[in-house]
Amino acid sequence: MSNMDEEQNVPEPVIHISDNYVTAYYGKLPETVLGEKSTANDQKLISNFIALLIDPAHRDLKSDVLAILRNSKATQFLVDLIGMKEYAKNRKELVMACWECGLDFTAYLEFFVNIAVESEYAVALEAYTVIDEMHGTFDDLQRSNSLRMLGDFQGSSDKQSLIKIIADRIQV
Repeated sequence: MSNMDEEQNVPEPVIHISDNYVTAYYGKLPETVLGEKSTANDQKLISNFIALLIDPAHRDLKSDVLAILRNSKATQFLVDLIGMKEYAKNRKELVMACWECGLDFTAYLEFFVNIAVESEYAVALEAYTVIDEMHGTFDDLQRSNSLRMLGDFQGSSDKQSLIKIIADRIQV
Protein backbone atom coordinates (compact mmCIF):
# COMPACT_ATOMS: atom_id res chain seq x y z
CA MET A 1 0.00 0.00 0.00
CA SER A 2 1.40 3.42 -0.91
CA ASN A 3 1.56 6.42 1.41
CA MET A 4 -1.28 7.97 -0.58
CA ASP A 5 -3.54 4.96 0.10
CA GLU A 6 -2.67 4.97 3.79
CA GLU A 7 -3.58 8.65 4.10
CA GLN A 8 -6.97 8.01 2.49
CA ASN A 9 -7.76 5.23 5.01
CA VAL A 10 -7.16 7.39 8.08
CA PRO A 11 -10.47 7.81 9.87
CA GLU A 12 -11.83 11.26 10.58
CA PRO A 13 -11.27 12.29 14.19
CA VAL A 14 -14.16 12.66 16.59
CA ILE A 15 -13.91 16.04 18.24
CA HIS A 16 -14.84 16.36 21.93
CA ILE A 17 -15.25 19.91 23.19
CA SER A 18 -15.30 20.63 26.92
CA ASP A 19 -15.19 23.91 28.84
CA ASN A 20 -11.41 23.97 29.01
CA TYR A 21 -10.10 22.15 25.94
CA VAL A 22 -10.81 20.48 22.62
CA THR A 23 -9.67 16.90 22.03
CA ALA A 24 -9.53 14.92 18.78
CA TYR A 25 -9.99 11.16 19.10
CA TYR A 26 -8.99 8.66 16.42
CA GLY A 27 -10.35 5.14 16.60
CA LYS A 28 -12.35 3.93 19.61
CA LEU A 29 -13.67 6.73 21.80
CA PRO A 30 -12.82 6.71 25.51
CA GLU A 31 -15.73 5.61 27.66
CA THR A 32 -15.83 8.96 29.48
CA VAL A 33 -16.63 10.73 26.20
CA LEU A 34 -19.34 8.20 25.44
CA GLY A 35 -20.85 8.67 28.89
CA GLU A 36 -20.17 5.11 29.93
CA LYS A 37 -18.77 3.87 33.22
CA SER A 38 -15.24 5.02 34.00
CA THR A 39 -12.34 2.69 33.40
CA ALA A 40 -9.95 1.23 35.94
CA ASN A 41 -7.39 3.81 34.81
CA ASP A 42 -9.83 6.64 35.55
CA GLN A 43 -10.48 5.22 38.99
CA LYS A 44 -6.75 4.92 39.66
CA LEU A 45 -6.24 8.52 38.54
CA ILE A 46 -9.03 9.71 40.83
CA SER A 47 -7.67 7.62 43.72
CA ASN A 48 -4.24 9.18 43.24
CA PHE A 49 -5.84 12.63 43.11
CA ILE A 50 -7.69 11.97 46.38
CA ALA A 51 -4.46 10.69 47.96
CA LEU A 52 -2.81 14.02 47.14
CA LEU A 53 -5.61 15.74 49.05
CA ILE A 54 -5.68 13.55 52.13
CA ASP A 55 -2.34 11.82 52.61
CA PRO A 56 -0.10 13.69 55.08
CA ALA A 57 2.90 12.52 53.06
CA HIS A 58 1.66 14.77 50.23
CA ARG A 59 0.85 17.79 52.40
CA ASP A 60 3.22 19.95 50.36
CA LEU A 61 1.23 19.18 47.17
CA LYS A 62 -2.22 19.77 48.66
CA SER A 63 -2.17 23.51 47.97
CA ASP A 64 -1.22 22.79 44.35
CA VAL A 65 -4.13 20.35 44.01
CA LEU A 66 -6.52 22.90 45.52
CA ALA A 67 -5.21 25.56 43.11
CA ILE A 68 -5.81 23.21 40.18
CA LEU A 69 -9.38 22.63 41.37
CA ARG A 70 -9.94 26.37 41.80
CA ASN A 71 -8.41 27.33 38.45
CA SER A 72 -10.37 24.59 36.69
CA LYS A 73 -13.61 25.68 38.37
CA ALA A 74 -14.06 22.02 39.30
CA THR A 75 -17.29 22.32 41.30
CA GLN A 76 -19.10 19.62 39.33
CA PHE A 77 -16.07 17.31 39.49
CA LEU A 78 -15.95 17.54 43.30
CA VAL A 79 -19.72 17.12 43.67
CA ASP A 80 -19.58 14.04 41.44
CA LEU A 81 -16.73 12.52 43.48
CA ILE A 82 -18.55 13.18 46.75
CA GLY A 83 -21.63 11.46 45.38
CA MET A 84 -19.80 8.34 44.19
CA LYS A 85 -20.13 5.30 46.45
CA GLU A 86 -16.59 4.12 45.72
CA TYR A 87 -15.21 7.29 47.36
CA ALA A 88 -17.58 7.36 50.35
CA LYS A 89 -14.71 6.61 52.75
CA ASN A 90 -13.07 9.89 51.60
CA ARG A 91 -16.25 11.98 51.74
CA LYS A 92 -15.04 14.17 54.63
CA GLU A 93 -11.83 15.11 52.83
CA LEU A 94 -13.62 15.69 49.53
CA VAL A 95 -16.18 17.96 51.18
CA MET A 96 -13.34 19.73 52.97
CA ALA A 97 -11.61 20.29 49.61
CA CYS A 98 -14.73 22.13 48.43
CA TRP A 99 -14.34 24.95 50.91
CA GLU A 100 -10.54 24.82 50.94
CA CYS A 101 -10.29 25.42 47.19
CA GLY A 102 -12.37 28.59 47.49
CA LEU A 103 -14.95 27.81 44.83
CA ASP A 104 -18.57 28.90 45.18
CA PHE A 105 -20.94 25.94 45.57
CA THR A 106 -24.15 28.01 45.87
CA ALA A 107 -25.73 26.05 43.02
CA TYR A 108 -25.30 22.88 45.10
CA LEU A 109 -26.96 24.05 48.32
CA GLU A 110 -29.43 21.15 48.45
CA PHE A 111 -26.65 18.64 47.78
CA PHE A 112 -24.58 19.90 50.74
CA VAL A 113 -27.62 20.15 53.00
CA ASN A 114 -28.35 16.51 52.19
CA ILE A 115 -24.71 15.62 52.96
CA ALA A 116 -25.04 17.41 56.31
CA VAL A 117 -28.28 15.60 57.16
CA GLU A 118 -27.26 12.13 55.99
CA SER A 119 -23.62 12.00 57.10
CA GLU A 120 -21.79 11.56 60.37
CA TYR A 121 -21.08 14.69 62.40
CA ALA A 122 -17.54 15.33 61.08
CA VAL A 123 -18.73 15.27 57.45
CA ALA A 124 -21.79 17.36 58.35
CA LEU A 125 -19.49 19.97 59.90
CA GLU A 126 -17.46 20.16 56.68
CA ALA A 127 -20.71 20.46 54.66
CA TYR A 128 -21.75 23.34 56.92
CA THR A 129 -18.45 25.08 56.19
CA VAL A 130 -19.10 24.73 52.44
CA ILE A 131 -22.60 26.19 52.94
CA ASP A 132 -21.27 29.01 55.09
CA GLU A 133 -18.73 29.89 52.37
CA MET A 134 -21.38 30.06 49.61
CA HIS A 135 -21.17 33.52 48.03
CA GLY A 136 -24.32 33.63 45.94
CA THR A 137 -27.93 34.03 46.88
CA PHE A 138 -30.22 31.07 47.23
CA ASP A 139 -33.34 30.94 45.12
CA ASP A 140 -36.66 30.32 46.86
CA LEU A 141 -36.91 26.69 45.74
CA GLN A 142 -33.37 25.86 46.92
CA ARG A 143 -34.05 27.54 50.24
CA SER A 144 -37.43 25.88 50.86
CA ASN A 145 -36.22 22.38 49.84
CA SER A 146 -33.14 22.74 52.04
CA LEU A 147 -35.09 24.01 55.03
CA ARG A 148 -37.55 21.14 54.63
CA MET A 149 -34.68 18.59 54.68
CA LEU A 150 -33.21 20.25 57.76
CA GLY A 151 -36.59 20.44 59.50
CA ASP A 152 -37.17 16.72 58.95
CA PHE A 153 -33.85 15.80 60.59
CA GLN A 154 -34.02 13.47 63.59
CA GLY A 155 -30.72 12.80 65.30
CA SER A 156 -28.32 13.42 68.16
CA SER A 157 -28.45 16.69 70.08
CA ASP A 158 -24.95 17.65 68.88
CA LYS A 159 -25.96 17.23 65.29
CA GLN A 160 -29.34 18.88 65.98
CA SER A 161 -27.42 22.00 67.05
CA LEU A 162 -25.37 21.93 63.85
CA ILE A 163 -28.51 21.43 61.74
CA LYS A 164 -30.07 24.48 63.42
CA ILE A 165 -26.96 26.55 62.65
CA ILE A 166 -27.17 25.47 59.00
CA ALA A 167 -30.88 26.38 58.86
CA ASP A 168 -30.12 29.81 60.37
CA ARG A 169 -27.40 30.38 57.75
CA ILE A 170 -29.73 29.48 54.89
CA GLN A 171 -32.47 31.81 56.12
CA VAL A 172 -30.12 34.83 56.02
